[in-house]
Amino acid sequence: MRWGRLLGVLVVLPCLLVALAVFGRAAWRSEQYFHYPKPAAVLPADFASAREVTLRTEDGVELRGWYVPSRNKAAWVLAHGLSQTRMDLVPEARVLRDAGYGVLLFDLRAHGQSGGETSTWGDQERLDVRAALEFVRTQPDVDPARVGALGFSIGSAAVAEVAAKDEKVAAVVLLSPFNTLWLAAAYDFRRFGVVTQTGALIPFWRRGIQLEQVRTIDAVDHIRPRPLLVIAGTEESGQPLLDELFAHVGPYAQTWRIPGASHGNFAATAPEEYPRRLRAFADGALKPGPAVEAAAVEATPAVKAPGKKKAPKAPVKKPSRRTKAGATER
Repeated sequence: MRWGRLLGVLVVLPCLLVALAVFGRAAWRSEQYFHYPKPAAVLPADFASAREVTLRTEDGVELRGWYVPSRNKAAWVLAHGLSQTRMDLVPEARVLRDAGYGVLLFDLRAHGQSGGETSTWGDQERLDVRAALEFVRTQPDVDPARVGALGFSIGSAAVAEVAAKDEKVAAVVLLSPFNTLWLAAAYDFRRFGVVTQTGALIPFWRRGIQLEQVRTIDAVDHIRPRPLLVIAGTEESGQPLLDELFAHVGPYAQTWRIPGASHGNFAATAPEEYPRRLRAFADGALKPGPAVEAAAVEATPAVKAPGKKKAPKAPVKKPSRRTKAGATER
C-alpha cells in the first residue's frame, strides 16, 4: 500500500506541477493583452476640417477625438480595436468623409490620449460608444436619425451591444467581430483545454470584466431590420467562429470575407473593393428619408425653359351625329 501511494504521488505530483505551469503561462500571456503602448494621435494633413473634441462617459471617463463635420446631414461614429488608437480607422474615415459624411474618430478608454485605467474588451467600452453617439447627434450639421456606427474587433463588440439596445443607431458596420467575449478571450488558449482557457480568463476576472455580457452573436439579432454589414478576413484567427457568425447573420445582413486579409488593415489588402463596398453600404443605409427628400424637392424652385412658347391648343373635335339607323354621319 505504501509503495502504491508513493507511486501515485510520483505520478500525480509532476502532472499537477505541469498543469500549474501551463495554467500560469496562459494567465501571463493573457495579461500581456492589457499592456500596450499609447501613442499620441497626429492629425493627418488631409483632415484639416477636423476639430479636436473631448467626450465624457456616464462613468466619468474622458475621451479624446476628432470630429469632421457632415456635408450631407449624416454621420458615422468609429470605434477602433484593442491596442489601437483613432489613427487605425483613418482609412475608413477617409472613405466616409469623402462621401460627405460627418465622422467622429476617438480613442477608446485606456487607449491613446483617452482616460481610463484598463481596456475591458467591449464591456465598459459600450459607455464610450454611447457618449460618442450622443455627441454626434447633437451636432447642428447632423440629422440625428441618420447616424451610424462602425467598430473594429473589440470596438465592434461595443458597437453591436449598443446598437442592439439603441434603435436610433441607423446602420451598423462590424469589422472582424467576435461571437462572444468569452470565446475571444479563450480561443487562442484552447490547446490544453480547460487548464489554459481558465488561466487566460484570470486577467479578465481580476479586472471585473463581465465576459457573459458581451455577446455579439446575440446582439446582431436585435439590430435587424436596420442595415448591417459584417466584414472579416479569410486569414484571421478563429475561422470556425467567423463561419458560425456569418451563417447566423447571412439571412438579414450584408457580409464579406476578404481573401488574404488577416485581422484588420482591410484597405491595404483590398484597396479598391473595400472602399467601394463601404461607401455603397453607407450610401444605401443612411440615405435621406421620405420627409427629407420631399422637403428638398419642395425647396427647389421650378425653372421655366427660356424662350419656350406655349404649344397651341388642339382644335376641339365636334361630336359626331348618329342617324336613326345608328350610322355615323361625317
